[in-house]
Amino acid sequence: MTTNGTDEPIRRKVQLTGGSTYTISLPKEWATENGIETGTPLYLYAADDRLVAARETDDGRTIEIDAAEYGPDALADTVMTAYVAGYDEIVLTSPIEFDAERRRAVRAAVTRLVGVEIQSQTPTRITIRSLLDAAEVSLRQTVVQMRLTALTMHEDAVDAVLENDAELARRVAEQDGEVDRLFALVSRQFHRGLADVREAVTFDVDRTTAFAYYRIARQLERVADHAEKIAGVASRQSSPPPAELGEELDDLGERAREIVRTALDEQLDEPSLTGLRAVAERRDAVVEDVRAVDRRLYGGDVDEAHLLATVLDSVERTAEYGANVAEMGLQSALRTPDGDDDDALSH
Repeated sequence: MTTNGTDEPIRRKVQLTGGSTYTISLPKEWATENGIETGTPLYLYAADDRLVAARETDDGRTIEIDAAEYGPDALADTVMTAYVAGYDEIVLTSPIEFDAERRRAVRAAVTRLVGVEIQSQTPTRITIRSLLDAAEVSLRQTVVQMRLTALTMHEDAVDAVLENDAELARRVAEQDGEVDRLFALVSRQFHRGLADVREAVTFDVDRTTAFAYYRIARQLERVADHAEKIAGVASRQSSPPPAELGEELDDLGERAREIVRTALDEQLDEPSLTGLRAVAERRDAVVEDVRAVDRRLYGGDVDEAHLLATVLDSVERTAEYGANVAEMGLQSALRTPDGDDDDALSH
């Protein structure tokens, strides 16, 4: 939005008209530059610390993509990108008929997304439509579901390694797609809120918290990715690890998950600076113990030590992601008045 040819905002005083109505006058030149004229409908929103006036738009949030420019995998990724960017309608066109491989890639991409479907298709055109109602999507509940799924995956993945259970490992890998779906949904809602205040006011949280949930969701997606990586070890190893080493892996995995749980509880429930700071200390302890076990692996005579080292690396990364979530809470505290008080973070 322009600011009347300067870097300074337009400043106006609220006036009382007729004894019962407040009015604000707009400079004609500024209004014209910003597409406002007599009769233009404006929507007024109270958005956190500001009041926002938004014009009525009818852009439909539609994007048209030339599918001929992309191979099957790239086309699927482009559909995902358009979904996350917040488009309601994604139209794929091609000067020649879509081949079977591209159609399969598009269908697979749509199944990995929440609330969209292929609305119509012809030999040279595929229309994908969102059925989501932003007001019905809870960012908080979506993140809570991601937490449950990612941490369950992680626990099952470590168990699969300890028990040499390839079937359990396979089930873990299958769940990674669900976490990816939920993360794409959080990303979509967050980016739509950035682009349009009318979307942001439908959130079940304020904008600052929405940003925190987006960042938390990214960490949880990474936890799930490492759970899948650990499960991959169970699918490749020829036998379970020795009993003593298995107990250490089990303990380290649980401690890493507890760091994530604690950090998330501090963010989502009743956060305190004391609890957030403790997370970093526990992360450091897990990292130290993981690296000690890793050194023993390569200094001893353990079968498939390289595979178990992969498990240790993923456990360490999981603890790091939990600490990242806690760090976000500490950053929020620094932006809060009296941030050195535990009560500064409580709801």
